[in-house]
Amino acid sequence: MNSVRRALQLAAGAPLLLSMACSQAGLVQQYYEMRPAMQRGDWNTAAAQLDKAKEDPYGEGDRVMYWLNMGTILHYAQKADDSNANLIKAEAAMQELWTTSVSGQVGSMLSNDTVVDYGGEDFEKVLVYVYTALNNLKLGKPADALVEARRADEFLKKMLVHYEKEGESGTVYKQDAFILWLIGMLYEMEGNNQDAYILYKAAYVAYQTDYAGNFGMPPPKFIGEDLVRTGEPLGFAEDVAKFKAETGATGESLEKLKENGEVIVIHGNGESPSKRELIFDGQMPDGYVMAIAVPEFVANVPKVAYATVSSDGVSANTELAEPITSIVLKNFELRLPGIKTKAIARAVIKYVATKAAQAIAGGSDSALGSIVGLAGNIAAAATEAADLRSWTVLPAQFNVGRIFLPAGPHTVTVSYHDAGGAPVGPQETFQVDVVAGKRSVLSVRSMY
Repeated sequence: MNSVRRALQLAAGAPLLLSMACSQAGLVQQYYEMRPAMQRGDWNTAAAQLDKAKEDPYGEGDRVMYWLNMGTILHYAQKADDSNANLIKAEAAMQELWTTSVSGQVGSMLSNDTVVDYGGEDFEKVLVYVYTALNNLKLGKPADALVEARRADEFLKKMLVHYEKEGESGTVYKQDAFILWLIGMLYEMEGNNQDAYILYKAAYVAYQTDYAGNFGMPPPKFIGEDLVRTGEPLGFAEDVAKFKAETGATGESLEKLKENGEVIVIHGNGESPSKRELIFDGQMPDGYVMAIAVPEFVANVPKVAYATVSSDGVSANTELAEPITSIVLKNFELRLPGIKTKAIARAVIKYVATKAAQAIAGGSDSALGSIVGLAGNIAAAATEAADLRSWTVLPAQFNVGRIFLPAGPHTVTVSYHDAGGAPVGPQETFQVDVVAGKRSVLSVRSMY
């Protein structure tokens, strides 16, 4: 009787699942409708467009995706308080959904993952704290920014313990070097050189090992100067000499900060990888071959290769600090076999339920059995869909640019360039009051 019940649930739920498939298409369409506004930097218009879509095509099960996107858009609209309000909701929901209920898992096994509330990908659960930290800096709350950045590192460690404990396929996303550097920067902004040095060193090691090995990205050059600047006053002469030799850092920033301030630009570049449906064949217990759907990440390569930060004759190009696309694609490659295994198990449950119900109804040779089998097969095909939801407004990478300027008001210009140096899109200007010995952090975005 359980098999009959499952087959009936499957057939009855097919219209709902078809509706959800249409909703997914609607989410993609909505994103591309507001994309032109984001590309031209009109973040307020993008926020208004997204707000109109809150109930349709976004639904209750998509609330995490909505909050992540709205929080990001409002961040770049310079509305830090409103941005945090959305991102905090997303973070809380992701934490809650991380321990998915048994009933939710059962629902997805009978149909597909689109029936379950979207709880965010691993990298989304971590990178949300980058934006809450930057928002708090914008609001003049560096201590709160530090708390948020540290929460990202703590959650990443917690997630790694979970993978090891549960014996799942695991993750290559074991350290976030960019977030470790960000924590170090925030410690240094608080005047805590010792902890800043420890975090800069941890970031440097993570870049050298995890990032270089898994994502093909060496440490950015600026981190060498951070290590020398914070390590020298602490008396770490041997380490300082090592870092100078390895990175070419001179320690000149220690002197520069005495009469100058530093402007640090964190550039969100491009668009994060998007999801598409990957179809493959799965063989059922009796040899029947069924088409099975899983999500697949696809890179969106930015046209912008770097940004130039300049003011009063001083300029510097940004360096890659967080290769989000590489992290996403490499991690997905590792987890794909497990995703396929779950999708096959789901297909087997649906297929076996249909065959069992058909047998109870008199077998494939009877009229009723044929109808039950046909209805079950149609429902199984209709409910086989990949979950394509994601944090679509997240950038493809974070880049960092830094310049030292004398104390006082300055106009800082940020221009974007392709790999050949040609300008891409309009440049942006920001008014910054530079304070000697202090840092000003700007968060900018390009979507070309």
